[in-house]
Amino acid sequence: MRHREEHGAGCTVYPTSSGPLLGVLAAATAARRILELGTGLGYSALWLADAGAHVDTIEQDEIHAALGGESTKDADVEIHVGTGADILPTLEPGYDLAFSDGDPVEFETDLDQFERLLRPGGLLVSANLFLGQYSADVEGLEHAAVYRRRLLDETRYTTSILRDGLALSALR
Repeated sequence: MRHREEHGAGCTVYPTSSGPLLGVLAAATAARRILELGTGLGYSALWLADAGAHVDTIEQDEIHAALGGESTKDADVEIHVGTGADILPTLEPGYDLAFSDGDPVEFETDLDQFERLLRPGGLLVSANLFLGQYSADVEGLEHAAVYRRRLLDETRYTTSILRDGLALSALR
């Protein structure tokens, strides 16, 4: 991916093909308020907004936030610059769908915030749960493992993990 080459080592934007699936999930759930953690270049936010929803998306990298803003300028997307740990507590509950595509180091605290922010019956879509299959050097793999266990073991969620590693979790 050209952007990763230009941005250099440490770039957290990875190619994905999950955009169309996110668009279908947003449309199927009739989501009107969507939360995304990890804007990247704005690709996922565009698919989520295409269903007619307002998307609040959080990006900690200012360069990515600016690029995401360019990509989503014609969509109903608001980009919040900062970490999930800083931004999520400031948001009001009532989201219909949340897409977790953030930093594995923050996964556990992010999950607590998603639970607070999603409406009952809301859908949580989680990416990056199996980053260890690509590299054992990814910081925060232990947090991803705890996050996965919580989604699968706690009775607050009904969860299915798809073949591509995305988890779909309905909040009870």
